[in-house]
Amino acid sequence: MAILNRCKVMGRSIKAQRYPGIINKFGTNMPPRDVANKLVDGYLRSVETVFRVLLVPSFKSDYEQYWAAPDKASLSFVIQLQLVMAIGATLYDSRFSMRKSAVQWVTEAQYWLIVPPAKGKLTISGLQIMILLSIARETASVGGDLVWIHVGSLLRSGCYMGLHRDPSRLPTMSRLDAEIRRRLWNTILELELKTSGDSGGFPTVSPETSDTKAPADIDDIDLMNDDKQNHNEAGERFTDMSIALALRESFRDRLAIYQMLNATPFRGTYDDTIQLHRRFMKSLKTLMKRLKAYPPSGRQPTAFQCRLVEIIARRSLISLHLPYLGAGIKEPAFSFSRKEVVESAVKSYYLLFPSLATSPNSSSPLISDGDDLEVLSTEGDDLARFTVCAAGFWRLIASQSSMIVILELQTTMQEEDSIGPPTPRPDLLNVLRHSLPLYLSRIQAGETNVKGYLFAAALAGHVQGLIDGLSGSKVTEPILSAAMKTEKICFDILKQQLESAERADGSSNAEQFAWDSLMATNGEWTDNSVSQPPALYPLLYP
Repeated sequence: MAILNRCKVMGRSIKAQRYPGIINKFGTNMPPRDVANKLVDGYLRSVETVFRVLLVPSFKSDYEQYWAAPDKASLSFVIQLQLVMAIGATLYDSRFSMRKSAVQWVTEAQYWLIVPPAKGKLTISGLQIMILLSIARETASVGGDLVWIHVGSLLRSGCYMGLHRDPSRLPTMSRLDAEIRRRLWNTILELELKTSGDSGGFPTVSPETSDTKAPADIDDIDLMNDDKQNHNEAGERFTDMSIALALRESFRDRLAIYQMLNATPFRGTYDDTIQLHRRFMKSLKTLMKRLKAYPPSGRQPTAFQCRLVEIIARRSLISLHLPYLGAGIKEPAFSFSRKEVVESAVKSYYLLFPSLATSPNSSSPLISDGDDLEVLSTEGDDLARFTVCAAGFWRLIASQSSMIVILELQTTMQEEDSIGPPTPRPDLLNVLRHSLPLYLSRIQAGETNVKGYLFAAALAGHVQGLIDGLSGSKVTEPILSAAMKTEKICFDILKQQLESAERADGSSNAEQFAWDSLMATNGEWTDNSVSQPPALYPLLYP
């Protein structure tokens, strides 16, 4: 606990170093053109293909005009471009080296939204900025756990602008304008549902609150050309909107799940859970069938799109059965929920890191005795890089799945009643072995919360102790040893990051940090105020 508290102190200071302070002028931190191209491309090939916000050809045209004459660009486009780059910066490299720039771009967008006049922001461009901001706050970890509040404002802004009414019921407008409104409303609904699941909040939308129709299944370029011949209503070919529309088909069932789970007080019964499970499985099968149905001779969905959509769907399934996971461990009557949670968590983790399915099982100890720590390689895999570098939803989908799998691994090994040492499931052991470098890679990429790595390492120490045949009080020794070693590693990484940030800024936190008081003498990592390890053991064995 002493080391953990030291890490918390440093983590707060590291995050404080990233914020730009008071914003006096917008758009002053633009990267060189070649870097900006990579950032924009990172966003357009990933998040934009699932959560539609921009009309891509129009955005690219404005982007070229910006670089031709930066001083003539509208401020709203500059803010929009910076948010696009902030999201794309997550994919720039494995260490999220552009995090500080991403934080500044997100902060500028927040300032821009609160600067009067407020009504002047209620435009299509302003709404796009609000959507991009909600995504960028998660990827750049700028109050990512509070995004649900921002999305609530976004939802009401959309309603105030009439996006919850279908354009056919509004004054006559062009087909292009009508489809943009439908697309933005569809994205707002998805973000509202996603953030409700992340925060445990009750979704404030329902099918009865809107009569807006689904967007047309059409490519952006055809929409700009008003090409009615390529309307593609039957969905026989893959378009720029196909993924968003495929996800929309399961929206009602996912909404029903989170409405039941997040109602206050919780009123759901196990029968309700089973009924929602049956409904949702039909939607999931339809979704998977649709993603596989496009003709092989034509354009196909990307691996990023398919994997992310399935993860979003399976996360709903995990959430549905998670309240009964604890009961399923103790009572056979709820074993179905236990099985669904664990199997969906395993599938989700393997979807995040598909290379795990082909990597050979290692016989080496889970906790290495040396200092040669393994980190993940995410080169060429956008979804894996989001998982390592981004916060919010992107962090939750990996950490929740890994912790569920590790809990199941730990439980099944303790339940085993054979004479010899327990035999762990190879796929579960693979996830545990992989999760340790995942948490380490996140910290090296700028994550300041070290508790995930701490508990994963402690659980790995427990599993290793069970594999080695330890029992009773002896099994706590590898747990505490792994935890202490992990926290020492985290402290060293955070210390290096803070010192590097201070050198880059030419500042010093010497007054805030007295390294001698943070570092125990003679390398002794203990705290005189703590005579027993008070927190770790009870948390592992509630």
